[in-house]
Amino acid sequence: MLQRINVREKIVGFYSTGPLIKPADLDIADLVSNYCQKPVFALIDIRAQREEEGLPVKAYTTVEKVSESGGETEKVFKYIRSEVGAFDAEEVGVEHLLRDINDAST
Repeated sequence: MLQRINVREKIVGFYSTGPLIKPADLDIADLVSNYCQKPVFALIDIRAQREEEGLPVKAYTTVEKVSESGGETEKVFKYIRSEVGAFDAEEVGVEHLLRDINDAST
């Protein structure tokens, strides 16, 4: 069913909500790498204050780093610049949902 409905969509990564990267996120990145070459990890801080412009989203990808102690390689997350956008049809859909909300701060 996924192949029939979402033919043009591709998995590019995964996301987590919270302010920090957790150790299990590297394990999840390994699992997601079975479905895409270099998975992107989006960290969405749902508790962020609205002082900053834009959405509180940071994106990371995994890179192999040589450890200083024994010369072994380990995977770590590296920050990448990202931008969140929407198609016109998506923006219209959100506007239709928001028009029924009376409290603008919601």
